[in-house]
Amino acid sequence: MEQAEILIVDDLPEHIAYAGAILKKEGYRVHAVTSGEAALNFLKKATPDLIVLDIKMEGMNGLELCGMIHSSPETADIPIIFVTSEGSRDVLRKGFEAGCRDYVVKPFFREEYVARIRTHLEISRKTKALASANSELEMFVSAVSHDLRSPLNVIEMLADTLQSELGENAGGDPLKILEMLKSKCRQTVTMTERLLEFSRMCNIVPNIEKLNIEKIIAGQFAELRSLEPERKIELNMQKLPKIYGDSVLVQSVIKNIMSNAFKFTRNRSDAVIDIKAEYAEGYTVISIKDNGVGFDMKYIDKLFSVFQRLHTEEEFEGSGVGLALCKRIMERHGGKIEAFGEPGKGAEFRLGFREQKQ
Repeated sequence: MEQAEILIVDDLPEHIAYAGAILKKEGYRVHAVTSGEAALNFLKKATPDLIVLDIKMEGMNGLELCGMIHSSPETADIPIIFVTSEGSRDVLRKGFEAGCRDYVVKPFFREEYVARIRTHLEISRKTKALASANSELEMFVSAVSHDLRSPLNVIEMLADTLQSELGENAGGDPLKILEMLKSKCRQTVTMTERLLEFSRMCNIVPNIEKLNIEKIIAGQFAELRSLEPERKIELNMQKLPKIYGDSVLVQSVIKNIMSNAFKFTRNRSDAVIDIKAEYAEGYTVISIKDNGVGFDMKYIDKLFSVFQRLHTEEEFEGSGVGLALCKRIMERHGGKIEAFGEPGKGAEFRLGFREQKQ
């Protein structure tokens, strides 16, 4: 395994010598500076695997330095462990708010000091490995999506050509098979595109802003209704509070939920979608409820899984990715999504958006 590099920041040389000796004995490569300014200069040239930082220093203190390191995209992911002679809750709270991962109180036991450093180096290593694996997975899914889309489009084009060659007098079965073939091609293309969209959600950082959720819902309802002008479907929406979220991502969630409401109320002559809001345990909860076919709650574990469907393609079209995508988006917001249903009595989706501190 590659030798880990640790930066010690402390304005007392004797502390650096003591801690450095411990870490070198453990096989780590140690760098040391005696001020916050020197630490920032060091970080312009090198990126250590972990920083051990004293809180009390002359000039720039450890809290200020930690905040600057954590706020920079180039250094934000470096784990920082505070070393402090103060164990007060207020100091430790400020340390965690500034971005430190852990702390050790002076005078420390050698075993505790080494154990905490070893733990956070391992966490950092696994986090980097997971990020790399996610990046590789996204590239793989993107390549698969691209490589599949091209031959599927060719197959659909060939089926069209063959259908034209056969003509309408070819008989029912051949034409029916060709239509099924083209339909499956289109369905598979849609599934690969949705899978790619789902995989990309792993790395998206939401741009949180105040949103008018009423306007988003009304806009999606109007768009969906324009696609099925012959249908009678009613929207009952109470006054909704503003929510905090990423505009593009929230619209994607609402589009998926509203599309499902339209789809699964298709057999209702009196289709209704009810929307209301409430506050619960730090969340603004938006409830979207329809009176469609519903679902059995014993299958709730399948509902938000990729390519898991509770209805056949013949009953209702779909890719089996939409709700999984909604769950991923809500989690990326620090929010949540819940579903409740009963066969023949509709479904309710509850979107929980984190309330923002004023």
